[in-house]
Amino acid sequence: MAGIGTALARLDGPAKVTGKARYGSDVSIAKPTYGVLVTSAIARGRIAVIDETQARAVTGVLEIFTHKNIGKIEAGKTLDGGGYMTTSIAPLASADIHHDGQIVALVVAESFEAAREGAHRLTVHYEPRPASAGFDSPGSQAVAATQASKKHEDPKVGDAASAFAAAPVKLDRRYQTATEHHNPIELFTTVCTWQDGKLTVWESSQNMWGFKNGLALQLGIKPDEVHVVSQFVGGAFGSRGSLTQRTAIVARASHMLDRPVKLMTSRDQGFTIATYRAETRHHIQLGATRDGKLVSFNHEGQEVTSRPDPYMVAGTASSTRLYACPNVASKVTIVHADRNTPGFMRSPPETPYLFALETAMDELAYALEMDPVQLRRVNDTKIEPIKGLAFTSRSLMPCFEAAGARFG
Repeated sequence: MAGIGTALARLDGPAKVTGKARYGSDVSIAKPTYGVLVTSAIARGRIAVIDETQARAVTGVLEIFTHKNIGKIEAGKTLDGGGYMTTSIAPLASADIHHDGQIVALVVAESFEAAREGAHRLTVHYEPRPASAGFDSPGSQAVAATQASKKHEDPKVGDAASAFAAAPVKLDRRYQTATEHHNPIELFTTVCTWQDGKLTVWESSQNMWGFKNGLALQLGIKPDEVHVVSQFVGGAFGSRGSLTQRTAIVARASHMLDRPVKLMTSRDQGFTIATYRAETRHHIQLGATRDGKLVSFNHEGQEVTSRPDPYMVAGTASSTRLYACPNVASKVTIVHADRNTPGFMRSPPETPYLFALETAMDELAYALEMDPVQLRRVNDTKIEPIKGLAFTSRSLMPCFEAAGARFG
């Protein structure tokens, strides 16, 4: 590429490194109030009672918003479902708890310190139910990705099982990747204010029109009545690519109080009120000749997601097309558990799947006593094996279609 090796000035660089950049929570606004979230201490169950007595006794506390008084806010559809949201779980829609760290209340006060103290003094009593944490947990539900999504395909060609059985060299391995969280430097903050029936939101966003349209749908207003301001993004890694459920809560609180509300979240809340890359499991089978030529490849993957949302990281669309192989099979399964919905994560979403494949290729090279780079050269191809398409900038697009469509 022509730009490689060329020194380029980053337009926002000086402002960011000198501290002049202003993020969502840095906005100066007249008569602000401050909001602090209270999040669930259980992973599944219901809220039995919320005791607000001590919280409301804190000087400066203006209101405590819960499922009882926030009013109706549409959950909205996730990006994978044609919407704008990170999750379809609407935290203040009912007393139901769907995952650990779910938003259960928003305490708003005249100062951040008062809001924080009020949040700590709010007492929530729960009726817990047994929760499923993920893989192998009792109660978790495994569903084939092809059943969960009409768009999903498990690429295959030839007879991978027979070719593997007959292969002179076989590799059969299992791998897994851990949960990965974004934790960008800028916390997940939101500032909302209303004027003349129109809403202005200051929040870091990688998807401005998605935030604008999604928030309008949630609140039941027109998109031209919503103005989203995002001058800088203090790190995202994909976490600000779709709208979280917190924004509509802050907007509704601001409307009900007729005051600007500035939400300040904590670092630990970022683990559960936003998205993350879920853990995955992989079963890889490689069959090869003595000279390293692949004759069979089977890739089975599993991913954790929330109860209601069939989110998938990426699947085997890329791993099955990376090397020349006449016999390929694949299958992706998603496991529904009592977790918050995963989402985009920095680097291509294919990362967990390609990690498993490339690790297996290294192990195959070791078994063959072959240089791992040479093994890849032997199996390099300009024709992808599933549909026989030539690799060009255009033909590569179907491999990344699932990821690209999310950002539209």
